[in-house]
Amino acid sequence: MVDRIHADEGSATNILQLAVIQQIGLEAKINKSARSLTGINGATTVIVGTIDLNVYSPLVVCLQTFMVINEVSPYNGILGRPWIGKINAITSATHQKIWYPIPGGGVGQINSDQAMARKCSAQGLKKSKQAQFLPVSQANLKEVEQLNLALL
Repeated sequence: MVDRIHADEGSATNILQLAVIQQIGLEAKINKSARSLTGINGATTVIVGTIDLNVYSPLVVCLQTFMVINEVSPYNGILGRPWIGKINAITSATHQKIWYPIPGGGVGQINSDQAMARKCSAQGLKKSKQAQFLPVSQANLKEVEQLNLALL
């Protein structure tokens, strides 16, 4: 079980922190490949690689590919559009709930932990004030290429 997972319709990928993978002992299963990942704010990060893991939502299990990053974040991971689409989920930021169909009929529901969501948001705001993001146009691509070669 991994807590502090953010479901984000705006994310084109699923993301997990490297520390989470290390804690559950699956670091050897990471398919290493350094690629850049760009956020909506233009900030870039280099991914460590990808890993395929089963995601369990009560009564629904689906295999998902996660990009593994080694960055500090208030969230342990992000479930993006690939997961949301695969389980045919409907998300509601207003209600802080996710609804999805379950096999045999019926609707499953995941409720947000509002206290944890507030805590993660506060941590994210603190981090964004401290961090200085580099726009893609100014990124040192040679450094990314060197890191990519080092991982191979």
